[in-house]
Amino acid sequence: SLENKLQARLLGIDNVDLEQAKDEIERVVSEHRVVIYTYALSPFSWEALALLDDEVCGAYKKVELGQEWFLLGKAQSATRAQLLAMTGQSSLPHVFIDGTHVGGLFTGPNNDSKAPGIAALKESGQLKNMLLLG
Repeated sequence: SLENKLQARLLGIDNVDLEQAKDEIERVVSEHRVVIYTYALSPFSWEALALLDDEVCGAYKKVELGQEWFLLGKAQSATRAQLLAMTGQSSLPHVFIDGTHVGGLFTGPNNDSKAPGIAALKESGQLKNMLLLG
């Protein structure tokens, strides 16, 4: 997204920062079955967290990048930029299950309109199945 690229440029994020962010994302996602990247002030993040609380009783790793996107520092902005590069999705939350990006609250991986995001996955029962199969 445009604001993501602008923020990265203004904060002086370079390829080293992006590579470090990618390594950290990959490490966190590989170490935890369910991971959610959030903003503290985002209603979409709150709703996604509540949904995960219902499904996995808090058994997930929450990575809070900051209060909101425009308040991020250099490292957090690099993480946000790398999440966009890795998933095609610029907005948070980002949810990973068993190492696979399953989207955000209402958007699927790579903003695929056929992949509904975790709200629709929960409504259809697919989210529970994904969590039970792991």
